[in-house]
Order: sequence, then structure tokens, then C-alpha cells
Amino acid sequence: MASPAAQSQANALNARMEGEARTVIDEIDKALIRPILRSSYACIVKCYDKAGKNGTSEQIDHCSRNCQASAQQAQAMVQNEVGQFQNRLQRAMMQCQDEAQDIVGAGSSNDARRMKKAEDALINCMSKTVDSHIGLLYPMKDRISKELKNIGK
Repeated sequence: MASPAAQSQANALNARMEGEARTVIDEIDKALIRPILRSSYACIVKCYDKAGKNGTSEQIDHCSRNCQASAQQAQAMVQNEVGQFQNRLQRAMMQCQDEAQDIVGAGSSNDARRMKKAEDALINCMSKTVDSHIGLLYPMKDRISKELKNIGK
């Protein structure tokens, strides 16, 4: 239904959004999540060292679970934040589609002028949505950073 030019613009916007989001998520992973995971794994190694040859499997399991709690909490918090961001982005894009559909109206899908107007409105709306959501990535990163610093304590 969309023209090749509009589809290309939409794909470029999608790629831009994905690229920016991937950059922020990678920064969060490398700077914040990995140190927590490393501490968790180091703690687990200590569980095995402490148990030695005489400790029970139950002792090691209990100790290991305690070591993993902060890492699991951190990962769940990041997944929640990213999930909320994705939901907001998806709702905004759906709003853009609804607005474009309102321009087309019922029974006028053969009207080239109206279709072009709807495509232009859709691309314009999507572009504004991508720009605004890219602007939300770093505040999200800051929220995650603050939360992870509290988890790591």
C-alpha cells in the first residue's frame, strides 16, 4: 500500500531508532550490567571455595542463589525499563498510523493525492516520534544507572 519511497523512509527511521537504542542498551550492558554479573559469578566461585570438598550441594545452591539475586534483580529492572520504552514507542507509532488512516478515510484508497498526503503525514509523524523517543533514551539510561547503583550496594 505504501509507495517504495515512503517504505524506504520508514525503514530508515526504524533503522535509526534501532541503532540509537542498541547503542544505549550496549552502554548499559557494558558499564552497568557486566560488573554486577561479574560480582555475582565471583560470589558463586567463593561459594564453591567455602564449601570445599565437605560442603553439601544444598549449601552451595543456597549460597549461589543469594549471589545471583542482585544480578537477577538488575536484569529484570533493565528489561522492565526497556519494555516500557518499547511499548511507548509502539503506541506512538500506532497513533501515527491511525492519523494517516484518518486522512485516507473509507473508500478513498484509490485517490492518489489523498494517499500521498497520508503517506507524507505518516512519515512526518514517525520522524517526530523517532526524534522524541531518541531523546528519551538517555533519561532512561540515567534512571537505569541510578537503580543499578542502588542494587549493587
